[in-house]
Amino acid sequence: MYPIIMCEDNRIQLQQLDTLVENYILFHSDLFKVELQASQPQQVVNYLDDCEPQNGIYFLDIDLQADIDGIQLAEIIRQKDVQAEIIFVTTHDELAPLTLKRKVAALDFIAKDQPLDDYRQEIYDTLDYAKKIIDETRTVQKKGFSFEVGTQVYNLDKSEVIFVEASDIPHRLNLESTNGKFEFYGKLTELEDKYPFLFRISRSCLINPENIQHVDFSIREVGFADGSTRKFSIGKSKKLKNIIQAPL
Repeated sequence: MYPIIMCEDNRIQLQQLDTLVENYILFHSDLFKVELQASQPQQVVNYLDDCEPQNGIYFLDIDLQADIDGIQLAEIIRQKDVQAEIIFVTTHDELAPLTLKRKVAALDFIAKDQPLDDYRQEIYDTLDYAKKIIDETRTVQKKGFSFEVGTQVYNLDKSEVIFVEASDIPHRLNLESTNGKFEFYGKLTELEDKYPFLFRISRSCLINPENIQHVDFSIREVGFADGSTRKFSIGKSKKLKNIIQAPL
């Protein structure tokens, strides 16, 4: 489900935008859902803090008649929902260069002051494109390895993952990667199901066989390219041997 969030201080224009988006959802995709219709930017900030959305689609006016304008709000959104798709619906398309300078990476600028049919079609076309981008991003992520640390989402290529193991802190996992060490909330069983390239060598450790450097079966120890080692359960010996002897 892709959450849609709108922020427009003019309530009539907000209602018009919502009607057009809801009609699109009705006839084009049930993967979208309007989660927030806000007339004040602080409502969006509160929503981000409370719900921590991912891959949201945000329709923002630029002049919001508030302490926070649409571009500043987009910066906040980008920090909290890193994969957000931001669409400015505004009469101030001359401010487009400013969004580039502020690095908010807007997907589109849609002018309010145009014929209704053209306005509707631009919204529909942009939603089509936003969905395409998000779908493609998620497909790529599934081929790699993604995890969250606080409000930050990290996406690693699977070749960068060395192993993941249970932390001494309940419900936390430690990730050893070629880019460094990370700690995040998660469950090994969920990662094992989500990422088939990981192999469980013990109750507390999943490894990426691609990064095995050597295996000592006499002491049941796996060594990795970064010099680290981990013990494996005796019941994993046969399968581990099959994995490392399999052709690339």
